[in-house]
Amino acid sequence: MVAPLQIQAKTTHRGLYESFDFRGVSADERYAFILRHTFSRPWLARGHLEVSLLCFDRQTRQTICVSEQEELRPEQEKQLLLLKDWQNCTFSLGSGSFFTIQRDNLRGKLHTSQGSISWSLRLYRQDKTVHSFPPNLCINRLWPRQQVSICDRQLKYLGKIQHHALDIAGEFLGTNHHYAGHGYPLEYASAQGRHFAEDKDAYFYGLSSRLHVGQVLKTPYLSMASLYVYGRWYNFRQLSRSFRHQLEALDNFRWRIQFSNQDYGLEVDVNGQNPRLTAWAGWHVPQPTGSRVVVKATPFAQAKLTLYSKTNMATIASLTTQSMELRTLLPENLAEGYGFWVDP
Repeated sequence: MVAPLQIQAKTTHRGLYESFDFRGVSADERYAFILRHTFSRPWLARGHLEVSLLCFDRQTRQTICVSEQEELRPEQEKQLLLLKDWQNCTFSLGSGSFFTIQRDNLRGKLHTSQGSISWSLRLYRQDKTVHSFPPNLCINRLWPRQQVSICDRQLKYLGKIQHHALDIAGEFLGTNHHYAGHGYPLEYASAQGRHFAEDKDAYFYGLSSRLHVGQVLKTPYLSMASLYVYGRWYNFRQLSRSFRHQLEALDNFRWRIQFSNQDYGLEVDVNGQNPRLTAWAGWHVPQPTGSRVVVKATPFAQAKLTLYSKTNMATIASLTTQSMELRTLLPENLAEGYGFWVDP
């Protein structure tokens, strides 16, 4: 199981891909951002540090993405590994770009050929952690080899993001995620959201993923989800059921699935729509062997969740949102797809 704040590069050797990111949606739900801090260490190359800030405008369907990557010298990598954890982290790049992560503050500035962007955000944490996999499933990080922890599912930001084409300030609501693993899975889709009209405290995180088993074999889709609604958790994370949930649709823009446990059912329909209609972004993720895959995301997917009792089929909760984050990694994800930006 991934510790929510610990830098995993301290505890593993080659083949690591680790990302500590922050996601937020403005109070009026027009703007959204994803701030990514990523460390990767391929099998046959030096470690790399990448910082990216992606901003989305629902009204104009515009996406602004600024990213900087640097190959770390041995002394720089040692400096990174000496840091206590991701919550007490300050680092400067050779170009003069920098970032600071503290418990109650995010600051940084990037100077790149894509332009400059800066951010200054005060954090108001609730420390409400969620694990994508049940803790008893994760054995010494050996399997599954890709794991996610939501460090805080009810995070509030107050501050500003400045770019020559976009200047936004005010309050944002969002989450803080920590991903660590040997690259990314073969295929996956994940969705997470906390902006539901029917219950302002509700939260959902779910995924469908195909994983490696050894060097050759691969699993069918493994699916898990957790929903917090009306003051109670409903979990669909049993390994014995993870391959039996009814995955009805999974493509570039949509994820539709029916989850089921012993007592409850959960229908999930997430529609990210075509990038001509919705702001999307994409980026390359390095794999341990040196190859790269393309991940795509939108924070403005439309979603409907229906939770019901299997005893009498009565509906317990019906939730809707226009601000569900949908991410996909699929064979059809191509860097040259319309409307997407992918880092160099």
